[in-house]
Amino acid sequence: MQKQNEKVIPFSEDKEPLGVAPGVLAKRDIVKTSTWCPNPKPDIEFDQWCDPLNPKTITYKDVLKAAAAIKEGIPRTSLVKSRFCQRFRIDLYYKYEIFHQTGSFHERGALYSLMMLSKEQKKKGVITASLGNWAMALAYQGLILNIPVMVVLPVQTLLSTVEKCEDFGATVILNGINLAESKRHAFVLLAENGRTYINGYDHPHVIAASGTIGLEIMHQLPQAEVVLVPVGGGGLIAGVAAAIKHINPQVLIYGIEPDKCCCFFKAMENEYPYQTAIGRSVAESLGVPNAGWNAFHTARSLIDKMVLVNDDWISRAVLHLADDEKIVTEGAGASSLSALMADPDIVPEIRGKSVVCIITGGNIDSITLPRCFERAKAVEGRLVKLTVTLPADSMKEQLKVLSMVANVGCNVLQSYIEHSWLTENDFKTIYLTLIIETYSLDHACSLKRVMERLFPNICNFLEEPFSPIPTCACFPKRFL
Repeated sequence: MQKQNEKVIPFSEDKEPLGVAPGVLAKRDIVKTSTWCPNPKPDIEFDQWCDPLNPKTITYKDVLKAAAAIKEGIPRTSLVKSRFCQRFRIDLYYKYEIFHQTGSFHERGALYSLMMLSKEQKKKGVITASLGNWAMALAYQGLILNIPVMVVLPVQTLLSTVEKCEDFGATVILNGINLAESKRHAFVLLAENGRTYINGYDHPHVIAASGTIGLEIMHQLPQAEVVLVPVGGGGLIAGVAAAIKHINPQVLIYGIEPDKCCCFFKAMENEYPYQTAIGRSVAESLGVPNAGWNAFHTARSLIDKMVLVNDDWISRAVLHLADDEKIVTEGAGASSLSALMADPDIVPEIRGKSVVCIITGGNIDSITLPRCFERAKAVEGRLVKLTVTLPADSMKEQLKVLSMVANVGCNVLQSYIEHSWLTENDFKTIYLTLIIETYSLDHACSLKRVMERLFPNICNFLEEPFSPIPTCACFPKRFL
């Protein structure tokens, strides 16, 4: 993974470099002679549809075949122009995949992969491992087609996700602390029950069906110049790139991946997929430990740039979509937009272009959503934490502090008082802590200047250390 201060030259075949950007992997760095993982060891997890020694390339014809097969079951999703194009300095469009029955684009691949099973396979049923969205999609489409579905989910999967899978008639097994362990257990069960395993991000039929999103984009917006695609295991970007690049090779395909779970970025960087460590991220459904072999083989020469984004930028994208676009999405679904929320700008070359962000899912729980909002507001300086040291018996001073916060036009969301803890000669000191909402970073800076002038040496602002908007010296940005 590229560090924040490292320079990576974006791809340009015939011209001078377009610029430098942190967290970016460009085509010049990744398109090399084919190199595959040497002698991969066969084991219980061998999948004939996802064979490292015989990867399958998904083509435009495959996508067209998938589109014809699922057109009756999957209605075309909307492509909506943002109301904030001027803010982003591009013609920004959103391809919403959040209005499917189970809230994500995975229903395309689930329906097509089930339709392509033989009669015997349909009778015995299918099994899969998933982080949630794919499991719900497969369970729902299995219910529609009357095909038995078994899903293996990590033990920490949300209860709401488990209940939805069960409501759709799936047999749910909780096993493993991550997708890799769940997948291994799924193959253990597969050997016992004779079901068919369907990989949710690398099965050829899943990739081809995902590519129908690309077909729709080019039909709805023929003048599209850049498409930003969230990346986990790579199935979505492989299918979308196969479709779009065939129709118009000049369209730029950018893969957007969280820096805490970047298996596809690593695969592109090292020329073959391999298992990578997965960190906790707000885009949890992109936490795939190993990029798909078919997805990598299909997409590696079609992707123009891979961009790593952090949780701060993803949280800001979730907030923007909810606050301004009036759309609720999960972290993974908002990842494509998060590349535009970064500072410094990591994709400056797309300014003035027609850009499509694929919003892949809206399954965010009621605990994660407010945390995203709080984190995003803190990053943007719209939510600040202030602690004021005061004498314990100074009620007037407390009222004065609150009055000044109100006079600056800020809103106190939370307030609490703490007494000193095992500190000598400090029995009469209290700490008044306030969580304050402001309109903007400039407003927060004004508050900080006023409070420090009126209450010198007793105000402590908990400054956001990684704020992506370093426009005020009061809130300095400190890079890793």
